Amino acid sequence: MYRDKLAKIILLTILFPFVIYMLGSCIIGYIPPTESYKKTPTQFEELFNEKMAQYGMSIDIDSVAFIDDDDGLRKVVPIACEAGSKVSCTYYPTGKANRSIISYLEFAQELTGAADEVVYLEPLLAFVMDEFAPKTKLNKDESFEPFSSETYNGALIVCREFIEGKEAKTSIYISPENDKEFAVTFKRKSDEKTTLSVSLKLS
Repeated sequence: MYRDKLAKIILLTILFPFVIYMLGSCIIGYIPPTESYKKTPTQFEELFNEKMAQYGMSIDIDSVAFIDDDDGLRKVVPIACEAGSKVSCTYYPTGKANRSIISYLEFAQELTGAADEVVYLEPLLAFVMDEFAPKTKLNKDESFEPFSSETYNGALIVCREFIEGKEAKTSIYISPENDKEFAVTFKRKSDEKTTLSVSLKLS
């Protein structure tokens, strides 16, 4: 009888830390990331639909399936736009789970060539800076280290000049905080129609 109780106590002593560890891991897995530059696809969708509604834009990440090939795991999601513009969002997550983190983000717009056409690259870039690098808004004319990073206003100026220019590609960096940089790349692809894109490497 005594031996049975002792065996149970020893077993519980061994298993208890393991059970606590497993429970802790499960709880942590459901806690969303706290760093501003880390977003799950669900967090991104909620923020996009809230902030970009003023431009008549919305997104539904569950409307398309994952693509998983040599170019990596990703979703290419059409953005609903009240103006009828053809805009898409491609994001690369760290996995298919709900708590995965977006590591790469690209917005692309196919231009119609109409004289009154609205190009959304600038507000889309502003949205990403607002939500993924909110500290850049504290002083929009000052950047964090490293010094190669553009300021908030500087990044928008580069975006505007790219839209109005003819360059095929332009790259800059922005810093969400000290010692952290995002690579931002603008591309112009001209086939039958011109497509402008802005991509951000977030990790």
